[in-house]
Amino acid sequence: MKKLIYSIIAIAMICCAFSTAAQNRWNITAGGSISHQTYELLDGYSVGWGGGAFLNGGYELNFNKNWSLTPQIEIEYINNGAVIKNKLINDISHSTWRDFWNLKIPVIASFRFKTSDFVGFRFGVGPYLQESLAGRKYKYIRTEEKEKESLHGSFQNRFNVGIQGEAAVETGNHLSYMFRVNYPFAKENWMGETITLSLGIRYSF
Repeated sequence: MKKLIYSIIAIAMICCAFSTAAQNRWNITAGGSISHQTYELLDGYSVGWGGGAFLNGGYELNFNKNWSLTPQIEIEYINNGAVIKNKLINDISHSTWRDFWNLKIPVIASFRFKTSDFVGFRFGVGPYLQESLAGRKYKYIRTEEKEKESLHGSFQNRFNVGIQGEAAVETGNHLSYMFRVNYPFAKENWMGETITLSLGIRYSF
């Protein structure tokens, strides 16, 4: 894990050294998301989706008109949507859904191309580091039996590393509209096996 973190830092430093300052830009991105637990369930059971939101800022290091690298820092709210429904017994739903406030540091390598003077496309992929700052767990078996509690855990419970992929439509020099997917690698912690799909708007300046 430490080697991966050091590698990400080293790559960012090397890219800063080789990029031209005049080409680089700051950006801010905001949007909404839906998240879903992907673990396997018994036959007849299903898991739903939960809503969330995010806000991040980044610094885009442009190497040429096509290639760039963007380190970012992000605050996100996630609801993992884990309301487990039994299709065989309609009056019982077992919920173990959780919501989180996370701090995330993605580093995204992107390729872009223009289709006209005002429209272009951007595709990116890269790793991210994630630390859950706070979390809550809601649990019930029937509507009259509810539990709610704050989550407490070690750094290992809160920390995760994942992969992020994104596609965006760029309009002009400042605005772009993005779709992205996030998936964490570590399974035995708060955010394990939770896929997140997001839509967002980025402003670059």
